[in-house]
Amino acid sequence: MEGVLSVTKGSDVYALFVDASLPVEGHHFVTDNAAEFQVGLFQRPAGHAVKPHMHPRRAQTIQGVTEFVYIKEGKVRVKVFDEEWNELAVYEAGAGHFFVFFRGGHAIDMLEPTRFIEVKQGPYPGDKVAKVFQ
Repeated sequence: MEGVLSVTKGSDVYALFVDASLPVEGHHFVTDNAAEFQVGLFQRPAGHAVKPHMHPRRAQTIQGVTEFVYIKEGKVRVKVFDEEWNELAVYEAGAGHFFVFFRGGHAIDMLEPTRFIEVKQGPYPGDKVAKVFQ
């Protein structure tokens, strides 16, 4: 899909970069249904309602920590690495863009003062357990 860049190595998806202003009718998920973390874009008219619902608790095995970052304002340069720290991609993102890291490593450099939102699985055990630095 135009406006979505998938960073892959072989058949593995390492990251997705998305321009959140992409036109969609209804909804479009940028992640595959089999992905452990689901991200979609929605466009709904005034008056549209999402029916009250809940997501029942269920046991799931998560293989890694997926990280979602939405750039609210500013500009960043993102590098994506495989598990051996080989650089797979470099991408510049600004306000209204988001990216999702599924595996491997990443680095984010602020090119301008930047405000962003990050979402990932918890609980967070601290840097010594949760991160491996290059």
